[in-house]
Amino acid sequence: MATITITLISGAAENELAEFALNFGATALEGGHKFNLFLFGNACNLANQEVPWTGERGMNQELTDFMDTQRLADKVKDLAAQGAVIHTCHTTEYGRGTEGCQYIEGVSRGNVGSSLTKFLLTSDAAFTLGG
Repeated sequence: MATITITLISGAAENELAEFALNFGATALEGGHKFNLFLFGNACNLANQEVPWTGERGMNQELTDFMDTQRLADKVKDLAAQGAVIHTCHTTEYGRGTEGCQYIEGVSRGNVGSSLTKFLLTSDAAFTLGG
């Protein structure tokens, strides 16, 4: 079976690429493949545990329901539990002020120089989504 790596650049609320990457990874794992996911750029926010908001949301229920469809923390956690190797880029986290946030279970701190390079060198197929 193949080892597949996706470098994801898009965050959850930008477009459907983040959800596509997670669904692709789940399908690959179900098919017996190995799957690596490197979270880069805005996608690094997918690594973080959600922090509940307790104040006035400023959105009506219809908008809240729509926005909830773009929350992917459970899918990230499930993908890691299925065996995906998920690393996030600490330098893009630093640039966004999120480097100190708690990661979702199964996500590891990484970087381009070692994590992504290792993913790419050990993959049979690799591609980037987002931009």
